[in-house]
Amino acid sequence: MIKFLLPIVQKFRRFYWRIVRPVTRGVRAIVVNQNEEILLVAHTYQEGWFLPGGKVSRNEKDENALRRELSEELGIQITATPRQLGEYENTYEYKKDTIVVFVVDSFTQVSKKHFEVERHSFFNPEMLPGKTSPGTRRRIEEWLGKQQTNNQW
Repeated sequence: MIKFLLPIVQKFRRFYWRIVRPVTRGVRAIVVNQNEEILLVAHTYQEGWFLPGGKVSRNEKDENALRRELSEELGIQITATPRQLGEYENTYEYKKDTIVVFVVDSFTQVSKKHFEVERHSFFNPEMLPGKTSPGTRRRIEEWLGKQQTNNQW
């Protein structure tokens, strides 16, 4: 039932954003495993593959939000201080969204199921799945040093 409702809720959110134009803050992570593969997630409410992450709550520090989101959605516990890759602005979908991207290369993970995540998998950064979002592709290219940092998502 939730899987059916989430896309509908997402459409209402986009309509709301078009009217209100909210200012939001989020975090994403390039999670790198021992094989130098990158973790991507496919959400239940949106098509494609994305970097994991989520919204920063009011008065929450970016790194704390990242730790919370990765733990809640993927069972990941960060075991060393993540490195900030950059801070980006996204004005797509009629809102002003600031997204801070971190690189996480030291972590443990336990199996976990979360209603927002349909599936997740590690991929070779040179061979990303076809439906990887453009913003995700750009951040990975920046991390690989193949592209200059562009602060627009």
